[in-house]
Amino acid sequence: MMRLEFWPDYGSGPLWSDEGKAIDLGSLGISPVLAERVRLWNSQYEEGRIPIDGPGDVEWLAEGVGLLRQLRSDLGNGVEVVVTEPWWGEAPTLQ
Repeated sequence: MMRLEFWPDYGSGPLWSDEGKAIDLGSLGISPVLAERVRLWNSQYEEGRIPIDGPGDVEWLAEGVGLLRQLRSDLGNGVEVVVTEPWWGEAPTLQ
């Protein structure tokens, strides 16, 4: 089973390999529409959107939670997508 981490960042992301390399969304077999939505959402990343030193951007975070769910659904059982921070709507997975 492939394991990917969900984490937005400047430029690359939001899916990362165990080795810390950005995963090309087009290589995963997800729908092109979903891939483009994820790319657009990730391109809007700014540190202030993450609730580290404040509330973050609630709408942007909620969209990320929805995209995370859609990615998991499209990727199916062969790919595990984990999170390492609590703001994605679930308990973080320990690395």
